[in-house]
Amino acid sequence: MNIVKEKIENVQAVVDAMREGPVVLPTDTLYALSAPIRYRTLFEEVYRLKGKSMESASPIGFYGLRDMEKYCVMDEGSRNIVRNLMPGPLTIILEARVTGHWVVNGKIAARIPDRLFVREVIRRVGPITLVGANIRGYRSSTNLEEILRQFGENVKLYVRAENMEGKPSSIYDYTSGRMLREGDITLGQIREAQNGSR
Repeated sequence: MNIVKEKIENVQAVVDAMREGPVVLPTDTLYALSAPIRYRTLFEEVYRLKGKSMESASPIGFYGLRDMEKYCVMDEGSRNIVRNLMPGPLTIILEARVTGHWVVNGKIAARIPDRLFVREVIRRVGPITLVGANIRGYRSSTNLEEILRQFGENVKLYVRAENMEGKPSSIYDYTSGRMLREGDITLGQIREAQNGSR
């Protein structure tokens, strides 16, 4: 087990560690359990470590809009939301353009985290899981020590953040127009952004 600071010079250490298993990364909200989605065994390991099955769209981190468009069905409204509110603490559920083990019920939960370190990791390895770094039955945390107690040696690399917001992202299901969880970004802001008026 290794702990590194959230510094750009440590990005390659994260990229290397991700070839072996999931790592714990700080996002713009909470810590996440992350692995490149293209490796099925690593993707499934994320959920094994959490002790839960993937019952809804898995939160996936993308570098930017162009990457999202490769994986998700997008129209002008969804592009407006991304352009106006991302990177930021928002997860938007979209119809999947592709099939894969990361797709549930034909949907993908897309994020563009507002954290340079994480986006640089994504730039190098491609889309990654951004699943809350907690075992089923435990709350997500901004305290790395709590996360270390949960996962211990089962996760080989942890990245310690300089600061964390501590509030989960808003989750908006674009396919149904419903807000599933409201965080710092409100439904009103999403609708304004969707109409291109933000």
